[in-house]
Amino acid sequence: MENTKLMRSAGVMDRLLKILQGFAVAGVIVCVIFIPLTAILGEKIIANASRLQFGVLDLTLAGDPAAWLDIPNIKTCIIVMLIGTILAAAAAWYCLRVLREILAPMKGGTPFAAGVADKVRKLGWAVLIGGAITEIGHMISEIFEVRAYRVRELLNAEAFASVSYDYSINLWFVVTALILFFLSYIFRSGEALQKESDETL
Repeated sequence: MENTKLMRSAGVMDRLLKILQGFAVAGVIVCVIFIPLTAILGEKIIANASRLQFGVLDLTLAGDPAAWLDIPNIKTCIIVMLIGTILAAAAAWYCLRVLREILAPMKGGTPFAAGVADKVRKLGWAVLIGGAITEIGHMISEIFEVRAYRVRELLNAEAFASVSYDYSINLWFVVTALILFFLSYIFRSGEALQKESDETL
């Protein structure tokens, strides 16, 4: 009975992951289309960029954005963000694929089949590398975005002694990868017990 529930749940999850993979592919295609559009028509898109957000403060600026915005830098920022999104979507697609590989033996009723622990460890490395690339890409796009705004022209320059920026990297991917590495050891133990059980039978 438990085996049947496991097989059914694994089947449902596999179908859901397959749909999510499709969304990841669609996201990559959309971003690939928008990169040349941004390079060619970036000025027209940016012409409508008249809002700035500082936490809960939302500013609507008057006049021509070119007066307070460095157009080449903001175009570069958008392109870097799109490339980062492509890399993140590609990493997500790969992680979903590995998850589906892990679910494959579960669909057959054998969650601790040989090789599952290695796939969980592979998933951990994918999350670690993909997360690092995504966070670095996000930080690079933030650097270009900050350089694009002529802050001293927007604010009263005499009121500020200096302007500095605080960049930070979210380390969620490190924690997730460590959990997956730990789970790979649990699956390895499960594989050993499954092997012993099969040999006994």
